[in-house]
Amino acid sequence: MAKQTATGKRRPRFGTKRGDLSRDKLIAAAIELIDEDGAAALTIRALADAVGVTPMALYNHFSSKRDLLAAVAEHIISGAQFDGQHADWREQIHHCFGVVRDLCLRHPGLPGLLEQDGAAPGTAFGPMEVTLRALQSQGMNELDSVRTFFLLIGYTLSQAAYQARPVPALEPSEKIRTERIAGRGYGAVERVEMPPTWDFDASFAFGISLILNGVEATARKDSRGGDQRPSRRRSARKEGN
Repeated sequence: MAKQTATGKRRPRFGTKRGDLSRDKLIAAAIELIDEDGAAALTIRALADAVGVTPMALYNHFSSKRDLLAAVAEHIISGAQFDGQHADWREQIHHCFGVVRDLCLRHPGLPGLLEQDGAAPGTAFGPMEVTLRALQSQGMNELDSVRTFFLLIGYTLSQAAYQARPVPALEPSEKIRTERIAGRGYGAVERVEMPPTWDFDASFAFGISLILNGVEATARKDSRGGDQRPSRRRSARKEGN
């Protein structure tokens, strides 16, 4: 929210001058607002207060809050290169979700923004397109490819969210193990030795590789014709004959 001066007038949060009120500058201010306070904080009035103008001045650039949200989301996502043009399907997926993660780390309010009605632009489906093409090139069917995409995007968003706002109280540091875990029967947790600093980049790459290893194992199984064991229904029919 805009701060107040000693005279009670609102002081603009961002240094945009009235004569400088371009659509691009308003979008930049809106992005800062979202990254600091979350997508729910972005309204026409909140943005107007932040840049020091009346709400009506913004309607020269955006027809509604929905139009504003869509413009902000499009601005953030449109410049992202989700398709790394890698020949190797694994490298292609690593690249794609690395870009998604970087976007979320630079703009922590982005996932919440895309949840707003009408905000998600067509370009938000870029990662899905890259993923489906890569997985289907390995013989994965459409439904399983979509399931794998949602697994990858869910993992990426949650990892980026935790990196942006970690919860130290849930990490088994030596202090927490001594004070809160010791003697509760959590032997494996007590024995684990956490590194002094957590390498989020390495952790993210490990998680993506783990998922893709599962994709490769599934593709190999499918190429061999799947599970050759008879189903329960077929077995029951044979026993009844």
